[in-house]
Amino acid sequence: MKKIIIFLAVVSLPKLGMSQYKWDFGGSVGASNYLGDIGGEEKPRRDFIYDMKVSQTRLAAGGFARYKLSPSISVKSAVNYIRIQGNDALSANPERFSRNLSFRNNMVELSTVGEWYFYKSSDMSGRPGMKGSKKRVDFRTYMFLGVGALYSNPQAELGGTWYNLREYKTENVSYGPVAFVIPAGVGFTYTINRHYRIGFEFGFRQTFTDYLDDVSSTYPKEIFQDETGAPGTPYNSLRANLSNRNVELTSDQSSKINPTNYGWNQEFNGDNLNKRGDDTHNDNYLTAQLSFSYVIKGKNSFYKQKYKSLTQRRKVVKRKTRAKF
Repeated sequence: MKKIIIFLAVVSLPKLGMSQYKWDFGGSVGASNYLGDIGGEEKPRRDFIYDMKVSQTRLAAGGFARYKLSPSISVKSAVNYIRIQGNDALSANPERFSRNLSFRNNMVELSTVGEWYFYKSSDMSGRPGMKGSKKRVDFRTYMFLGVGALYSNPQAELGGTWYNLREYKTENVSYGPVAFVIPAGVGFTYTINRHYRIGFEFGFRQTFTDYLDDVSSTYPKEIFQDETGAPGTPYNSLRANLSNRNVELTSDQSSKINPTNYGWNQEFNGDNLNKRGDDTHNDNYLTAQLSFSYVIKGKNSFYKQKYKSLTQRRKVVKRKTRAKF
């Protein structure tokens, strides 16, 4: 039994020493879209893609490093620039249209995800007898799930100038620029000649903030007060103008106003403030990206340190003999 174990160990050592294609480094580019309080379709706020406005699709791009832990599992760390935006003027919902809010947000996302390859094809070259050749093409499909952090800075345009909305507390709420996210999705990769990898990935980001668009709950009390603090005509300040945008609607647009739920209707009763957003749902976003990466070739460190001498050719020293006469 001992001899069998030793034999199997020796036979397997050359495999441990084979070249390992575990690391790949690359970049990605594609599109992003936002799911939140602003814009959307004709119905009230809905989750996932059902409230997505295709015309508001914007750029997503970044870089990543991926390490293969096993034939079925990899870990990928990435940094992405993601832009999202929304506009109530594009919504068919009369209440959102009446609110007339809009925003853009240039975000930076850092994430680490685990990838599980649930389908693999080792050779898609279509050339018989070429499995071990340099023309080998590997195809893999995977699901991913992980954690990340997001830097967010919602902005709105007023009078031709863009303002950082977080600084003006348009809902009289303080919130920070960093939020946690959970990235999840599916993707696939083609690896050509063992070194060149092309992929596509569709991802959904569940966030832990409702302020990617600076909208969540109600209008601040100050919007419904005059300069003395008494209820009445809204106080005309930059903060108030960024918070309440339906006063900018034209006469034709005003005919579509329905302030039942969203929008200021010139009424203020004690602390009963008008609804500005939906605080029962956090904001989310989607990405769809093409990627290209280069796979690094390396050696197995365990083999290199311990058993390198077993598979190396031993140098043959020829014995010198003296000629006999």
